[in-house]
Amino acid sequence: MDMKKIVYTLMLTAVLASCNLDLAPENVMVDQTVYSEPKTAQAALFGAYVRMNIFLAGAPEDQNNYSYSSYCWLAGDLGTENLKTREDGSTGHIALETGEYENSVRDGDILTSWIKGYNAIDYANNVIDGVTKFGDLENPENKRIIAEGRFLRAFNYFNLLKMFGDGALTGNGDGLGLIIRDKPYDGYNPDQIQTRTTVDKTWEFIISDLEQAIPDLPATPSAAASRFVATAPVVKALLSRVYLYKGSYTNDRACMDKVIEYATDVLECDAYIFESLSTAHRRSLFPSNEYDNNLASSYPDPVARSSEIIFFQPSRISTELYPNGTSSPFFTKRTFFIEPEYLAETYAEGDYRGFVEDSPDCLIGNGSANYYPDDLTTLKFTNNAGYDDVIFIRLSEIKLNLAEAIARRDGITEEALKHLNDIRRRPFAPEARPSFLTAADFDGKDAFIAEILAERNRELAFESHQRWDLIRTGRPLRNADLPDAQKILPIPDYEVNISKGKIEQNTAFR
Repeated sequence: MDMKKIVYTLMLTAVLASCNLDLAPENVMVDQTVYSEPKTAQAALFGAYVRMNIFLAGAPEDQNNYSYSSYCWLAGDLGTENLKTREDGSTGHIALETGEYENSVRDGDILTSWIKGYNAIDYANNVIDGVTKFGDLENPENKRIIAEGRFLRAFNYFNLLKMFGDGALTGNGDGLGLIIRDKPYDGYNPDQIQTRTTVDKTWEFIISDLEQAIPDLPATPSAAASRFVATAPVVKALLSRVYLYKGSYTNDRACMDKVIEYATDVLECDAYIFESLSTAHRRSLFPSNEYDNNLASSYPDPVARSSEIIFFQPSRISTELYPNGTSSPFFTKRTFFIEPEYLAETYAEGDYRGFVEDSPDCLIGNGSANYYPDDLTTLKFTNNAGYDDVIFIRLSEIKLNLAEAIARRDGITEEALKHLNDIRRRPFAPEARPSFLTAADFDGKDAFIAEILAERNRELAFESHQRWDLIRTGRPLRNADLPDAQKILPIPDYEVNISKGKIEQNTAFR
């Protein structure tokens, strides 16, 4: 994409972002102008990607606001043993740890994430509906744009479902799922309030969107530096996660079949290359992206990105015009940190994903020297001003998805062992690598799955996975007394109240 198109995209995004959620669109001629031509429809599509980024990872909404850090992203690790919230930390972060959500949190951080999620969905709906109404549907470019819109809509719904779906990760298909909107929002009407559909219906909608998108997307991955848009392999990678989340609590065989199908398709793409170097994480996947506040020209922007990346949010779409990232909570440690006990219990000595004394290649360190300099944090996000790549899907997850699904369906197999050993052995220096695990090392299938899940957290910690992995596999959160129903989030009270109860609250928070 050239700079003129980037600037146009950002201008259009700014215009769209100024619209209030409670206002209906009024000018059909504007829609026709935008969506009748692929070039302008593409610009609107990039606006939908931006809104997804803001919802999922907390990308700054403008150049003067680098403080917002998405509750959606942080919920994946806060409340687990991965991170410890400070006693004087954010009330929202503390609530994620305790499972107790006061009204100020429900209508603060939680409402913000709910709104941003549905706002991102509405952007995708606008693209899908606009191109369908005003575009030439025989044009492959328009079909691709609609397919990308479906991917974005499904990704946003999936993340809302794992946060708010009552029983979505614990096999209760009859529980309350989400409010499904598949058309552009046309304003608040108290007589037409939509209610929450079931968990099963929500899963069906997400999966349908994703599977419908595949045929109209490029069949091969983008170049590594450009993997911030959907292709068919990106959608298949997400489907492997979706089916795993949907079916693991009940060991649903049909879901495991789908995980294996889609994960295998992704791993067979030659463009995704699993690196063997022990230093691959810090030097390639998560390179240093530090920012000097005293230098106006200091805009880190990695020029080479790992071939293991499947879908990510780049730290820069346009170097000075639109910075992205998770803001700075990980690097600064002001509201949460990594406890030394976590390191000792999680990472073996010499594992570069943990802390390795005097090594520039480990993934856990002291972070910013300005706040709590002796405390530890992840170095997957190293920019104290928020300009970090955010990896949504990468190859290691797909290998672990496949290993787990095979183990659940078929038990301990050579293929599942291979993927587990690949992940487990890589982050050690060659002379210090642990021996290969074999079937004889495990007392049955359950022990093997437990090791895959432990390796999953070692590999994917701080990438917004662990809470959902714990829930879908029936394991406790940091607050071990929380029942399953209280491990998800409450629906914002604002939504319940404005609907006069038509939008029902989750069971544990009524």
